[in-house]
Amino acid sequence: MKAIETGAQGFIAHPARAAALEELHARPSLSIAGEACVARFVFVFDAQYAGRDHELISSLCNEAGVLPPGPGARALHFQWKDLEARWERHNEFVTYTFISRGGPKRSFERARVRLQEAQPGPLVTSLRLAIHRAPPGSPPSPIGGFTCASLVNKDRGIVETSFQADSNGIVDICLSCSDLSPGETGATAQWALEFETYRMLALLALPIARKVGAMVRDTEILLGELTRRLSDQQIGESTEALYLQLTELAGRIEAEITSSTYRFAAARAYGAIVEDRLSRLGERSVDERSTVGSFLVTRLTPALRTCESMQSALQDLARRTARAADLIRTRIDLQLSRQNIELLQTLNQRTKLQMRLQQTVEGLSIAAVSYYILGLVGYVAKGAKEAELSNIEPSIVIAVLMPVVVFTLAFAVLRVRRSHKE
Repeated sequence: MKAIETGAQGFIAHPARAAALEELHARPSLSIAGEACVARFVFVFDAQYAGRDHELISSLCNEAGVLPPGPGARALHFQWKDLEARWERHNEFVTYTFISRGGPKRSFERARVRLQEAQPGPLVTSLRLAIHRAPPGSPPSPIGGFTCASLVNKDRGIVETSFQADSNGIVDICLSCSDLSPGETGATAQWALEFETYRMLALLALPIARKVGAMVRDTEILLGELTRRLSDQQIGESTEALYLQLTELAGRIEAEITSSTYRFAAARAYGAIVEDRLSRLGERSVDERSTVGSFLVTRLTPALRTCESMQSALQDLARRTARAADLIRTRIDLQLSRQNIELLQTLNQRTKLQMRLQQTVEGLSIAAVSYYILGLVGYVAKGAKEAELSNIEPSIVIAVLMPVVVFTLAFAVLRVRRSHKE
């Protein structure tokens, strides 16, 4: 971090301090004294169009003789030819606004063609706001045909629109006011531009919600089928296959949640901005036409609720799939435990049989070894008698020594067995 000078002392600035200071002043408010016409074009960022926005704004700045914005710049205000130009970069979209002072008769065709040639990104909306210095209740505006109208700013102005695009894809809005100050006129115009801009941005989530809805319906059917199979079947190889299907299904659901969460969250944020801008207008009904706010709320709210319900449905589906996977995993674990117990019991039985066999072999080995030892003793006794070293019969010697030999070997085997146990 760099040190910044404050008076006679230097301080270490927070990395985000400069951005926080600039944010409040990066987009200066509009100030419109007389009649004017404002055209706005809104483009979203897309990897396919990477770099085009910077090339376009740099080109416009070069033509206007001003420095282009730096890499971190988020707004710029300059004079381009006979139009006042405003460029604003947001998190996922960029706006180009052109203001013609002196009324709506000036043409924006040159700016539109220039943006069309540059294609800075996918177009979300293009709108035109005409500002008339006429009191509310005056004859209809030159554009006419509006289906929505609202008195705003304590009935000192009227905003009219139909929210329908003309043959050029432009949505027209008309602001009629007579005694609004330049600052109030600019603020009202800014709010009108923003509720249409954010209305369109909020509705970008609706196609995704519809696609998610179809996916949720299909997944609900598949999950129900897998759950029924889980409740009907016995544990076996098919259970493992069912578990793999459930985990694959859970993976698809999580992937859908990941890809749609940002869009749904953005829709909620943009919807809140639309409500804020409408509340700032302080609108009131003019005639039998619907107010701008009621028209938007009637149509925008169901769309936003659809997005919220689809997001909730995805999360609920993920939880249910996880529960089903946990259930089948528990059944598999129980079966494995039973198999392990049975295996241990089998091993225990085999160990007991081996111990009995070993004891039998030990008993037989005592008899066999005793037999061989007594045989050797018999040979020695016979040899001693034939050599006249002893008068005792060999059979008597064997009979006398047999218990000693047998008990000695048995004692030795017992000692060895005890030592193994220890």
